[in-house]
Amino acid sequence: MKNRYSIATYIILGLALIGVASVALKLIIPIIVFGIIFLLYKFPPNRWRKPTFTAKGSGGRTKEKRTRNATFRVIDGNKGNADEPPKYH
Repeated sequence: MKNRYSIATYIILGLALIGVASVALKLIIPIIVFGIIFLLYKFPPNRWRKPTFTAKGSGGRTKEKRTRNATFRVIDGNKGNADEPPKYH
């Protein structure tokens, strides 16, 4: 049977794998750190979340909200007439 690839091809592929493995070992720590940061961002621990308070848990007293009607005023602008061309081009 004839080999599919020559011996030189196997040697080059082996050296390429060694090179990729050495670069991956240098980058493994930053990849792990960024992975941990991403997981903590995506799924934060429950103890870091702010507690939510409800109205029932605050002694049972609830104040009625007062609403006040706002008075609206028209503020005179200095835009000018719409028929005039713009001052600056």
